[in-house]
Amino acid sequence: MPPDAPVVCPHRPPCGGCALLGLPYEEQLERKRDRVRAALARFPSQRDLPVADCLPAPSPTGYRTRAKLAVAVARGANGAAIGLYRPGTHEVLDLPECLVLHPGLRPILDVLRARLPGAGLPVAHLDLRWSRAQERAHLTLVVGGPCDLDRARRFAEELVAARPELAGVGLREAAAGPTPRVVGGATRDLCGERHLIETLAGARFRLSPGAFFQADPAAAERLHRLGRDWLGEPALGRPRHLCDLYAGVGAFAVSLADLAPRITAVEQVAAAAEDAAASAALSGATVEVVRSAVEPYFAREREAPPDRVVLDPPRRGLSAAVVRALGAVRPARIAYVSCDPDTLARDLDALMSLGLVARAVVPADLFAQTDEVEAVALIERSRAAWRPEITWRGAEAVAAVKPAILPTHPQAAGEPSLLAAARAAEEADRLQPVHRLDVGTSGPVLLASGEALRRLGRAFETGGVAKEYLALVRGIPRRSGRVRPRAAAGGGEEETRYRLERVVGGYGLLRVFPVTGRRHQVRRHLARLGHPVLGDERYGDPRANRFLAETCALARPFLHLAVLAFPDEHGALVRLEQPLPPELVLVLERLTALRASRGAPSATPEEE
Repeated sequence: MPPDAPVVCPHRPPCGGCALLGLPYEEQLERKRDRVRAALARFPSQRDLPVADCLPAPSPTGYRTRAKLAVAVARGANGAAIGLYRPGTHEVLDLPECLVLHPGLRPILDVLRARLPGAGLPVAHLDLRWSRAQERAHLTLVVGGPCDLDRARRFAEELVAARPELAGVGLREAAAGPTPRVVGGATRDLCGERHLIETLAGARFRLSPGAFFQADPAAAERLHRLGRDWLGEPALGRPRHLCDLYAGVGAFAVSLADLAPRITAVEQVAAAAEDAAASAALSGATVEVVRSAVEPYFAREREAPPDRVVLDPPRRGLSAAVVRALGAVRPARIAYVSCDPDTLARDLDALMSLGLVARAVVPADLFAQTDEVEAVALIERSRAAWRPEITWRGAEAVAAVKPAILPTHPQAAGEPSLLAAARAAEEADRLQPVHRLDVGTSGPVLLASGEALRRLGRAFETGGVAKEYLALVRGIPRRSGRVRPRAAAGGGEEETRYRLERVVGGYGLLRVFPVTGRRHQVRRHLARLGHPVLGDERYGDPRANRFLAETCALARPFLHLAVLAFPDEHGALVRLEQPLPPELVLVLERLTALRASRGAPSATPEEE
């Protein structure tokens, strides 16, 4: 077959697992590059960022060394059906000739198809991994109900006897919830060995059941070369401290251990952190493995912060706290590995306002035949100061657009802030904020000095300024209303009015009019109403916040100052309208698509 000839799969249709199957491979690569370009183009700050050609996979078929597959014990023509769900359903399609699976996995799957119907076990999924280095496999049976452990052990022993390349078998319960999921609790060993050993970029890695490791290690080698070239460039001098964030089994920390005298791998999951330590020992690498979430790690590591960082976060990207921590540390260089171009672009935009600027993005094909694309952003500390967008200038006053990631004014010495950036950009050290927006809220902020500061301050105090916020909230409030809680002892009255603009994916998009202006007023009042702002960690719903972070790229409170109206120095009304920032438009688009994919119409206010 010519190298660029389309691949023909016997299971397509109806299988939809490989969205680009049938296209010439060069066209697949160009589509993946275009997807990265489109994600970056959403953000004005990233539109001119160079995007390299997509790195091709070493092999576009037979590359996938890990497979998480669904099981229907009584549906297959030759036994159990093992494969993926038919698109839009929970019907399992049997895929015995799947072209992207590593050939070493197929004989094991054939045995499972034949034997699962007689096993008497509630197996709902399989998690199967192949080691190229050992030419051995590990299988985890994922069960969806009560299971006889003795029977499961006997079945596992039969499998290992039938397929000697099967090094070990484990058992795990499926995660509870309305949607079938392969992930769940801890894996219980049934027989054989618990770990596999794999090699990547000259290092050896121990892999526990369920541990994250790139499904195409041969393609992942190219990511590691990119990271090595960027972080270890000789012209910059040798790094002092290289940190691998979201380290997993330590893939980057161990393979790059020769670059710096101090290497740290930060990983929150205990089993993965143990694998990272074992991998370092197997490879003869000196790596400090820290079991911690990324946010508290930076809070502790103030004496000797890293000057080089590699990070490979989950699909949801970086939290706002991690972005701010990176902005405080300001490493000389960062290699950011991402499996979601949208969250990558969002994070690059936020990092730019903190003085960390992407110089290029390199897409890579780690999932050939699918529409998934990996990308590496090459980031460095900027020498030029970030300049905020100025949307209005008056006598001794300006309106500057505050990104959500920045505070209005510094909360600690040297911390990036809108005020510091505006003072530098306008060469006006006497500027002060007339009002403030919380960290996490975006929109225009008035900064002034002298008589303008006093005049605008009086306008805020006397009700001469009007503000309109856009807020996406949990649930669907009535079409309009107000919140007017009783004044606490010694406190003044508060009032907030709102109007439902539209419903997006079952959530209400509100236009909010604060009549008074107290600390956190909009957020507090909407929470009191029973419809908290989505993404609000303090007053919001943690479950809804987590869902939208994982599915819709929400990494901040969905609260934006859309309109600010005030009198200028001549008494004329100035009305500033600031559109939703790109990261919030992205959330709305994803919510709409998510709702449509579920085949349900958007809710209406009457559904409340």
